[in-house]
Amino acid sequence: MKTEGQTLGADLRLYLELLAGQPRAGQFFNLRWLIPPGVMGQQFISARRIDSARRRVTTLAKSTDVFLGVALRDRRAGGKAAISGSHLLYIECDQQPAGGELAAFAFPPTMEIASGTPEHRHLYWQLDRRAANLQVESANRRLAQRLGGELACVDIARLLRPPETFNYKDQQAHAVRLLAYRPHAHYTLPELLAGLPDDPRPTAQVSHSRRQRKSRTELEQRLLAVPAAEYVRVLTGREPNRASKVLCPFHEERDPSLHLYPDGTFYCYGRHSEHRPCAKGGTIFDFAAALWNLGTRERDFLELSRRLAEHFGLQEAA
Repeated sequence: MKTEGQTLGADLRLYLELLAGQPRAGQFFNLRWLIPPGVMGQQFISARRIDSARRRVTTLAKSTDVFLGVALRDRRAGGKAAISGSHLLYIECDQQPAGGELAAFAFPPTMEIASGTPEHRHLYWQLDRRAANLQVESANRRLAQRLGGELACVDIARLLRPPETFNYKDQQAHAVRLLAYRPHAHYTLPELLAGLPDDPRPTAQVSHSRRQRKSRTELEQRLLAVPAAEYVRVLTGREPNRASKVLCPFHEERDPSLHLYPDGTFYCYGRHSEHRPCAKGGTIFDFAAALWNLGTRERDFLELSRRLAEHFGLQEAA
């Protein structure tokens, strides 16, 4: 259900206008593109300059993969610290969204994008007002749980492919297309969340070392800054896939169910058995504690810090 009378560039303009919403002065689109081999270029364009952003995306898309941050940046930086909320919720689906599940969902997405990989879709819901970062991420997880989306791809700093670009996977150009746009599909956050499953990533799993240690040493801060993908790789030798998932080292499984998040935390959605979920999650300290059969308090925490410092070549400042 695309709008009628659209011309070349019109789908991309609609997408940029959806992302921009009603931008404040000093807010930016975060534009990224692949520079082979595996390096990302980056540019920040004022969210009020839709035509400039459209022309730049169109030029880049002729030869490489292009991505845009869904949430506007409040300064020229790409991470979470540069974001103060979003008026959009969004999920990625690696299969056509549960077929009847999406059709039966009471709140159709404002926009649906085919990402260039067969059956993969990106779904967006426009809110009547901006929600905070943690609200957006939690709501995205709940939508993904309900509609079969990727639970590891819901962070506020998420980059997604805009329409009228190409997915160059397998060295072939697969079009990224606007499938549906419903300009009047605006929702309040409470009405969208009503009836959705609970947030599948409970914050209670984060340990004492994360929740209650208000005064951290420099070593602890440096260890907490180690990306989840890196500490999993170093401590287990396991390489995360493109969806930031890895085979969980805490139970047997064939498909990766341990999700790695941009804030350095992890959570496992897998199961030890039919009636026993894994549910391990937290920080680098929680991960190492589970691997080494240690606790996360007092002497155990000191031992964790010492052993992790050895693994990552770090030492406490004098």
